[in-house]
Amino acid sequence: MTTETFHGARVFQDANEPVVVSSVKTSTIGMLQAVDPSDLPSGVDLNTPISVRKPSDAAELPDAVKAELATVFDNNGGEVILTFVDQGEDAAAKATNAAGDETTKTGIHALRKAAAMGLSVPKLICLPGVARATTGTADPVIAAAISLTDDLRAQIYIDGPNTTIADAKAAAALIGAQRRVCMSDPDVLKAVAGQSVAKPSSTLFAAVQSNLDRTRNVAWPATNVIANGVVGVNRPVDYGTEATELNEAGVNTIINRGDGFRLWGPTTLAAQEAGGIWKFANVVRATDFVNESLERVFMRFVGRPISGATLPLMVQAGAFALADFENENILLPGSRFGLDTSNTPTTGVQGIIKFGMAFEVPAPIYDLRITAYRSIEIGYTALFNSITGTFDIAETA
Repeated sequence: MTTETFHGARVFQDANEPVVVSSVKTSTIGMLQAVDPSDLPSGVDLNTPISVRKPSDAAELPDAVKAELATVFDNNGGEVILTFVDQGEDAAAKATNAAGDETTKTGIHALRKAAAMGLSVPKLICLPGVARATTGTADPVIAAAISLTDDLRAQIYIDGPNTTIADAKAAAALIGAQRRVCMSDPDVLKAVAGQSVAKPSSTLFAAVQSNLDRTRNVAWPATNVIANGVVGVNRPVDYGTEATELNEAGVNTIINRGDGFRLWGPTTLAAQEAGGIWKFANVVRATDFVNESLERVFMRFVGRPISGATLPLMVQAGAFALADFENENILLPGSRFGLDTSNTPTTGVQGIIKFGMAFEVPAPIYDLRITAYRSIEIGYTALFNSITGTFDIAETA
């Protein structure tokens, strides 16, 4: 309260008010497309993100772009932050334009502009038709996108070589154990003008994840979910041996056990790292969600005096936020939040306050094991006891 004198009565609202958590939006897709600039409608520019929320928003966009967006809408995906680059005269020019420049925010880095433009921050990034992982040299567009995902706390969905399982594993190894990268292989088949046409599967995985984020929560990975709008896959993958071989290399795929085409695999490329703890995409993404949500909450405290009134509110805000996430089943029980023991008068006088928190995101059910036993005694005893009018053979002897 102010210490300045005033002749009269005044009421002041306490500035040390509680702060409640505001969850970060995780369902927004960020998509990069390479086009002929002359095909873009008026008002849509290269390297400038736009928001697409429904099919009518894309009515004037090029057909190839609308085809990718159709995959999103077929699978009930959310908002798409879409940015365009010049497709250039050849593949090299397209790659250069797509990789862009971080300083000038061009190419894939144009997605960095979204927040400043008042758009949603993309959390599920895909590059369909622009870049794919190969067994040759590392793709510069994918490399640039990975650096972007670190800054945005986003996940990138990339397409594999679409050739063989061996090539998919080799391509994954070339990129390395990146926890923010989800690779899918092979391509999917979609019906276009009555023909089955191969299309990138990365858009499909991003779209399904977007829908799960909106209808369930960020702790649900895009696996074991029926894919809409798909008529086949470019290379059939057997459930069991082949699918497991891909998943264990960090490559997600699409299977069909007779009940439709299903996304299969919750893994990131970090699955390649022996003993690593970032194998599952939902664990990576939910951890980002919690960390970013807490950052957003605690920005409200920046500038307040370090006092016995402020610090308890900060501890309360952190503990309540984690409790909320536990109640939503985003976190397992037992989360903790409090002042860090490393705080000292020396750090306090500099305006530095340290907190610590501990939490754990639930891993997805990945390897489900059931042991079956034969039970002769129980089975036959139950059968015999269920029959009325028993006949004792010993009594007739």
